[in-house]
Amino acid sequence: MNTKRYYKSLAHEITAVKDRVQILIGKGHWQTVGSWKESVLRSILRRHIPSSFQIGSGFVLSEYGISTQIDILIYDDSGPVLFRDGDLVIVTPDIVRAAIEVKTRIKRSDLKEVIQKITRVGGILERKAKHPYPFFGIFSYEEEPLDGQFLLNTIKEVNSERGLYYEIKCISLGMRQFVRFWEFPPTGIKRLHRRWHCYDLDRIAQAYFVHNVIEHLFPDSIERNNSIWYPVDGKKSQEISSIAKDA
Repeated sequence: MNTKRYYKSLAHEITAVKDRVQILIGKGHWQTVGSWKESVLRSILRRHIPSSFQIGSGFVLSEYGISTQIDILIYDDSGPVLFRDGDLVIVTPDIVRAAIEVKTRIKRSDLKEVIQKITRVGGILERKAKHPYPFFGIFSYEEEPLDGQFLLNTIKEVNSERGLYYEIKCISLGMRQFVRFWEFPPTGIKRLHRRWHCYDLDRIAQAYFVHNVIEHLFPDSIERNNSIWYPVDGKKSQEISSIAKDA
């Protein structure tokens, strides 16, 4: 199995399907195009996630408040749902397993605001969600190269501002730039690491994002079959920079 070639194929598929609606209806219907882009990523994730989880878009409601609308919300289907109609759902924090913000492109001037939005969702979930804690991610379709250290500094700054226990797990900016938070070192050594690492992954960043969502939901299965789910040579050699959460 050529895992890296598969990753490139998956990333190109995501981009091709995303573009299809815009090609047909043009650029004058941004709301429809934006909704379609969220739907594309939901569809890709549904291929890999069993029916014990559901994927929609909606809100998390608790006694501490209500979240903004979450583009992709993965929740445990064995729990009760406050409201569900098609893909639109309203759920309580205890059944949430992932919250993902989807963007066409994230400019340098918009980065902090985008990160703040997903961390506010973390604030709603923080007191009620069960372990393992939910996956928080940001997925951007188009390239907007950002300095790796600036990107990591902004993530850390927002996380520190809100004093969150949770961290943004992954960010994918187009097909190349990828950020992951490592609780333990990537080498597998069981000691606390707690760092964000930024990578330059040529044409495979989006596929890494998808597989990291799956890994978060099913860590034991992915660990047992790691050479199938991830390229054997890994991504260490493509690392740009890293930053500690607590330093």
